[in-house]
Amino acid sequence: MSRVVKELLDMMQEGAVQGSPLRTLNSLGSHPLAYRTFGGQPRMNETLDETVMEKAFGSHYLLTMLASGAVLRKILYREPESCHGLYCDGWIYKFFDKHGLVEHGVWDWVDHQVLDANITMENVDHRIYYSASKPYALEDAARRSGKDGLPILFVDADLIMKKRHNVILKNPESIRAAYGHLEALRLPCYGAFEDLHFPEGYRLPEGMRTDLPAVNTCLMYFKDMDLLTDWCHFFAELFQNNWLLQEPDADTVSRQLLGFDQRTFPMIAANYGIWGTEQLGAFLNLCWDPPYFYDNHTGEKAKWHYYTLEYHPEHPDWLQDIMHTWINKRNIERDIPYRNYQGCMMLEMVLELEPGIEPYLKSFESLHPYFKLLRDYGTIENMLLMGAVRDKLDKTK
Repeated sequence: MSRVVKELLDMMQEGAVQGSPLRTLNSLGSHPLAYRTFGGQPRMNETLDETVMEKAFGSHYLLTMLASGAVLRKILYREPESCHGLYCDGWIYKFFDKHGLVEHGVWDWVDHQVLDANITMENVDHRIYYSASKPYALEDAARRSGKDGLPILFVDADLIMKKRHNVILKNPESIRAAYGHLEALRLPCYGAFEDLHFPEGYRLPEGMRTDLPAVNTCLMYFKDMDLLTDWCHFFAELFQNNWLLQEPDADTVSRQLLGFDQRTFPMIAANYGIWGTEQLGAFLNLCWDPPYFYDNHTGEKAKWHYYTLEYHPEHPDWLQDIMHTWINKRNIERDIPYRNYQGCMMLEMVLELEPGIEPYLKSFESLHPYFKLLRDYGTIENMLLMGAVRDKLDKTK
């Protein structure tokens, strides 16, 4: 194993204090992934064959999701009662099953029935609601939790946690729910909530506070299942059968997607009387106001390396609890040497934490370059020494 990966896994293992069991989950749908991958071209009604699915997931996206799940199951939440599940649609289920990941992947269970039953090409406009799977997955998780009493942690598929939720969150025992972090509403992607496009004839319920900040839902933690369910119902009713007649531009897509995904939870939390109280937490006490994060208490720029996976003991002031590729996703896609560096790290992590998974990963053509790098150079340190990969993201590309 490469030194950089060993140091990261050792750091995670040392900080993985025992705690209460938890239900963790990912959710994703194939049609919005494929639509987004093809650059906004209306390919949604075409057959999602092997080539389309490989392109939709991509090597980096697939590895991030697998590394995230392996860390959750094998390091952070090792209690026998804890479990990690994937909600996907039938297309993804068939794709993963063909590659052996349904049986030999990183999830304790994989469910496609929930999304297949609720999300169709006839009731969801996938051009603007990439996250349509989230409320249905969470609502079903809440139903399951009603039987076993486990709290729920939703994790975006492009996010890797390095510490448990109860280590990151302040006062974890007293909170009923938590979100990722605050978002700055002054950005162009946030207009007035009332100006969003709603389903025909829809009226917001009385008393909904549309003046509240937006929150990033990349991480959502719930002990209060009623709160979770009410948010899911509100979220889903806004995008179901909500169609834009014209082809939306990028700004419209962002406003619709982020408006419903990031602004509905604070409204429901306010209805429950917990917005702004200690019963509601944030994984990061920061506000994303591009191009920087700002500390909510001091207003100072935060030294946050959101896309950094490795452990940096020489920088103890860096916030290193989470890696989320969202902000620099396009930069990572363009910067192949850095992309290969992260990809090899994540591949090594998955191979170390999930013994027996290697032959199934080798069946993905998109992962062959990473296997070749490891075979040719042996360690990531050798790759860096020979210039085959780069450990810093070049944002000028």
